[in-house]
Amino acid sequence: MDVHGKTKNNAKLKMDVAEIYDRLELHLHSGPSGKSVKPKAKFVFPVDKQRELCEWVMELQMPDGYCSNLRNSVDPNEAKFNNMKSSDCHVFMETLLSIAFGAFPDDVLKPLIEISQFFKNLCSTTLREDMLEEMRRNIVIILCKLETIFPPDIFNVMEHLLVHLAEETQLSGPV
Repeated sequence: MDVHGKTKNNAKLKMDVAEIYDRLELHLHSGPSGKSVKPKAKFVFPVDKQRELCEWVMELQMPDGYCSNLRNSVDPNEAKFNNMKSSDCHVFMETLLSIAFGAFPDDVLKPLIEISQFFKNLCSTTLREDMLEEMRRNIVIILCKLETIFPPDIFNVMEHLLVHLAEETQLSGPV
């Protein structure tokens, strides 16, 4: 959500992106005063939408034991999430992501829904072999779609863990 101090998406990165990648939407532009301006990405909500998302999460009511009180993780004044437990992130990623970010354009939303579905399938109590094979094939495509949307600074070795998880699950069979 473009939280100040939590992003590596800075001017230096934008200059590197301009040299390495052919993605004009990520390049720095000259503003009216002559200073370099970092363009807002299509996957960043405006502040009013961020506050709206935080208010929505504060009003959510989940079944007992499903996750902790998400309301405690939201700071509506600064429009950000703080101190989410890993289980809360898990619930958000699997179930709430597609609803919470429904205002994104389709080219951003669809890969997010696909990665959400991947996690939901991976963590389900029963796995079918045909589903595992489909997950193994699809995860690489999903990651490629995400790489066309998000800047390179958010990708690290952890994204490739998903490919290995799909491979390992395929090799070891149903859990």
